[in-house]
Amino acid sequence: MSRSKDDAFTVGLSKDEKDDLEKMIGEFRRHCPADDLQEATQPVQAQMDSLTRKLADLTGMVLSIDRQLAPLVEIIRLSHQKSELLNQRLDAVISALKKGRML
Repeated sequence: MSRSKDDAFTVGLSKDEKDDLEKMIGEFRRHCPADDLQEATQPVQAQMDSLTRKLADLTGMVLSIDRQLAPLVEIIRLSHQKSELLNQRLDAVISALKKGRML
């Protein structure tokens, strides 16, 4: 049992290390009060708000373009379908003419 105590690895800060850490934290808080942090984050927050508004505007533009393109895509699809059907009919006429038959 005493052997396992000797082999144990202890993790933690010594009293001096804790005191130094607390002193460093205290100094940091004294030099950088919460008001300064708020003032420092205000420009970043304003920039984030601006980016959010711009992203919302761009999203609206994309949705508007999508709604306007949907009928165009349908027209193109129907036009392609019509041309395919006409091509099939023309192929039938051409093959009939090659065989010498009348339609």
